[in-house]
Amino acid sequence: MRLRTALLAAVLGTGMLAPLASTAASPSASCSWVAKSEPDTVNVAYPDTNASYWSHPYVNASGTELVIHGTYPRARYVSFHVYQPSGVPLDSVYDAKIRPDKGSSNPFAGGPARAARQHYTVHVVFTPRPAKPAPNTLYAGTSALGATRNPGGLLMMRVYTPTDASSPQGGGPLPTVSLATATGTTLAAGQACSNDLPDTHGLGTSSLNQASYPHSVAATTTQITWGKAFGNDAFGFFGNQQNAYLTAGIDRAYGDLVVIRTRAPRFPNTVKGVLPSARDQLRYWSICQNSASTRVNACTADYQTVVDRKGYLTIVISDPAHRPRNATAANGVTWLPWGVADEKGLIIYRHMVPSSSFPQAIQSITKDDDPKKVMGAYFPDARYCFQKSFEHGGWDGCLES
Repeated sequence: MRLRTALLAAVLGTGMLAPLASTAASPSASCSWVAKSEPDTVNVAYPDTNASYWSHPYVNASGTELVIHGTYPRARYVSFHVYQPSGVPLDSVYDAKIRPDKGSSNPFAGGPARAARQHYTVHVVFTPRPAKPAPNTLYAGTSALGATRNPGGLLMMRVYTPTDASSPQGGGPLPTVSLATATGTTLAAGQACSNDLPDTHGLGTSSLNQASYPHSVAATTTQITWGKAFGNDAFGFFGNQQNAYLTAGIDRAYGDLVVIRTRAPRFPNTVKGVLPSARDQLRYWSICQNSASTRVNACTADYQTVVDRKGYLTIVISDPAHRPRNATAANGVTWLPWGVADEKGLIIYRHMVPSSSFPQAIQSITKDDDPKKVMGAYFPDARYCFQKSFEHGGWDGCLES
């Protein structure tokens, strides 16, 4: 709970809901988005380093709603989520499901990539979610448990992998968030901007990743156990409802080196000009090494990860001092830092918006399933290893039974 409060406090300036009312009810004097988070400044709740997050506080004020006006970004993915104060998502809508305004087109749903008009409008209403929800509408009236009134929380916008890395919002202005009556009368309109938190350009995280742990231990060939992360209606970590996650804990007590090997799912590489609406196995995937404190150390996204001719990836997680000489892209290996501050860690493997023709997605795993049987060749084999073993035999020298 302390970490979730820290996230709210960092974004809002306080963890209490009282200031939310004044912020949400009077956005005209400020930006629509209270803050854009950046891993060095709000590095909690396991953020993905290939995504940007903007937050807007809201209160459940009877007879009002929030109205979001924007332009579809040039990016892999965009979504809006509403959260209750404990970090549990109440509702969400993502790009392909956001209907365009009249006269506009949606590039995420197959519309022209360079159409003159690409505008949308999304509503946040403070009523329970009905059996047949209205299009472009988020419901934040009741808690995730459904029995109590939700007092307020955070509206969050995510943008993954913008086409232009220098424009995290995907080109163009940020959307505006207006407060209106339930009948459509605007009470206050925020500007299309964000009061961004200070950007340290990754210096804090970089300093942790470039150093090595003060001592080493003898590695083993112990296999690392993965499990799917299932949600909790009482407490959460501001999760993304379009993602499903495999997680695996790692511990230096078993070794300084972790090797991951798996088949890589196909994805639309928007960085190379592929449209996000292109049919593929997943919209996006990534593997991240995280601190047990919910801080992220580093991620490798689909388009950043080296994949061999057979469609497989190899990832090595270690400190710089224990990085094998052949753990390089030239040798078909993607390297991630363990993080000098962490004796233990948590690997998170994300799958986003799977195709119905890709049953091996993490989303397909139920609580009664063996993840390895569901995912088949796409299940990540992860084990501890010796640095010399990897330098001598590569991944197969570490993953052999």
